[in-house]
Amino acid sequence: MELPITISPRRLTGILSLVVLGLTLASLAGSLSTLYLHPGTDLLKQVQKSYIRLFYVDWEANIPTWYQASTLLFCSIILATIARGKRARQDPYVWHWAALAVIFLAMSIDEEAIIHEMAIKPLRQAFHMGGLLYYAWVVPGAAAVLLFALAYLRFLWSLPPRTRLLFVVAGIIYVGGALGVEAVSGLWADRHGENNLVYMMISTVEELMEMIGIIVFIHTLLDYTGRHMGKVTLHVDAVGPHDAATALEICNGIVPEGGEAAEVPRRR
Repeated sequence: MELPITISPRRLTGILSLVVLGLTLASLAGSLSTLYLHPGTDLLKQVQKSYIRLFYVDWEANIPTWYQASTLLFCSIILATIARGKRARQDPYVWHWAALAVIFLAMSIDEEAIIHEMAIKPLRQAFHMGGLLYYAWVVPGAAAVLLFALAYLRFLWSLPPRTRLLFVVAGIIYVGGALGVEAVSGLWADRHGENNLVYMMISTVEELMEMIGIIVFIHTLLDYTGRHMGKVTLHVDAVGPHDAATALEICNGIVPEGGEAAEVPRRR
């Protein structure tokens, strides 16, 4: 049984953009309420507190965090699918695609488990960091980005011009928010604290840039898959009641119109 799943990059980009807009507005509403609204009853105070806990983009383990972790995981799945297709065609840079899938899986786990946040206080105390380095994880983060850029330079130049440009745009937006604006927010937090309007606006811009960067990257991956990898189908092969195999196959010209899919080489 084949389950054709059609994903339009443009349509999905539009949907995700609306979700990001909604999350950003919900976060801003909660942030502003803490500064300008002062509920008169304990019940209303608890409602306000719970709302902010759920939607403030600068906090962890809430709805915006779940959304970002999910989109990073989706990137990992697409990248793994591309890597599988590249391997089936014996194309170059298979391991670069596979490594990207692992990297984005790790980023998804980190986003949900807030692993990088655990390094902030130990690094800050050990090296007496402040100012732009107040959120001390930006130092190892910047080093990791630099190493990644050097390792993937040839891979990047091997991509089609359109894909290469979108890769760079997505990376600039995401890293600019995650490291650049994060450093600015750290400078402000170090001098003025986090419970003020300016910090809330800076942190909102930071998270917004990260979410937009991922949307651009998802669009890029889907656009690349559609233009250069061919049709993607979900094939379910039920051999028996207790023996079923499910595989996500990339059919890059392997499936002729009205024909049957050729067997994809499998790891032995």
